[in-house]
Amino acid sequence: MKKRYFINLLIVLLLAATSACKKEGTLNANLDAIDRNQTAKTDLDRWIDDNFVTPYNIEVKYRWDAFELNLSKDMTPPEESKVIPAMQTVTDVWIKPYEVVGGADFMKINTPKQFVLVGSPQFNGDGTITLGTAEGGRKIVLYVINNFNKTNTQNVKQMIQVIQHEFTHILNQKIAFDQAFILVTKSDYTANWNIPSLDEARSLGFITQYSRSNPIEDFAEMVSNMLMMGSYEYNNIVNALPIDPRTKLRKKEQLVVEYFKTAWNIDFYALQQAVADAVDKTAPVILTNSIGPNNTYSSFSASPTTETPQSAEFLGLWNTAKTALNGQGFTLDSYDMFFTASNKMTLRYYFIRGTTTYYADTDYQMNFDPTDIGRVKLVPLNPQPTGVTYGNMDFIKASMTAVDNYIKNNEFRFDWAPNLVPGSKGAKGAFGAFYKIDDNSSYMIGTLN
Repeated sequence: MKKRYFINLLIVLLLAATSACKKEGTLNANLDAIDRNQTAKTDLDRWIDDNFVTPYNIEVKYRWDAFELNLSKDMTPPEESKVIPAMQTVTDVWIKPYEVVGGADFMKINTPKQFVLVGSPQFNGDGTITLGTAEGGRKIVLYVINNFNKTNTQNVKQMIQVIQHEFTHILNQKIAFDQAFILVTKSDYTANWNIPSLDEARSLGFITQYSRSNPIEDFAEMVSNMLMMGSYEYNNIVNALPIDPRTKLRKKEQLVVEYFKTAWNIDFYALQQAVADAVDKTAPVILTNSIGPNNTYSSFSASPTTETPQSAEFLGLWNTAKTALNGQGFTLDSYDMFFTASNKMTLRYYFIRGTTTYYADTDYQMNFDPTDIGRVKLVPLNPQPTGVTYGNMDFIKASMTAVDNYIKNNEFRFDWAPNLVPGSKGAKGAFGAFYKIDDNSSYMIGTLN
């Protein structure tokens, strides 16, 4: 009614103006100049037309327009060189998996009709940053485009996870999820979601801290994290939790799966696998580029036994060391490699007497061959640091000779383990291996975390 009233009032005013002034003449104005966004199409525009406008009726807006954004925030325009790599990834890792599982027309019908690209994040007053927003099922804003690297697995997962989250809101606006979802962790939602730790959030049955903000965000976080973690990493996280939060997350998972089936006739687990395959094809994880204290993996852990996968040669050497340590009154239990830098690691053996576990450390330089990805020589530092754990290594050194010689006297290829679980590459808890150069039958396997 308001809109109709405005139109009628405008007609009255025009009629009044016409009757009051009979002067006639030609309007001397360039009306085309009103639209300041009118520019000649570039190759980038034509690529967007071919890949988004024509097949999906999606506008990709990369030219700066502050009125599409929060005017109270300082943000940076996107670099044009980043647009095609980012949006091709959107097609390959977000759109195509939905088409494979949901049918060729699913995305044409349900996608938002506009992407707005921003170079930087949106910084918020509470210390958080915004990586994406969705508005009314029509528009998704993607931030941090200038940091995007299509070959970086974590970059790809982060950007597509933002889209998965926002797209879930769009789907929920069309068909609401079961209100039973709200009841699973009803008493633990909080406006101060960013203050408690991730561990605390998971101990209460939330997949992320942001899930605690409200049930709508919780549902979107469940969908986006299950899709981008993949089944392997997601199940590892959930199965490691105590029974109460594990039960709550499994209930939320069930409601997500049921929603996609009943509302959209989509097999969610099939979609999850399709996304994992797309990530692996688009940005396969190169293991040697993914280690270090601020990287995907900071450690490599193993407890070699006949029940865990190890090569026959290394397991034999490990058992030799166990026998020798038994003679000293200790039980050799396991070992870790802590990646203290991209080219350094601390090797730690764990050995036990009674109920006490002791550590024995040695620091190594990891000399990677720049011409042969993954090829590495592990060289003990000289001199070693001082301290109790390094002194313990002197105490057990003679017993560990066979294992130590295997590690320091061979060159290895550091890569994924031969018995990879499908879809586990890039996930926490995936298996890596150090293969002896020219002998792939001899290797050390460990869990990457």
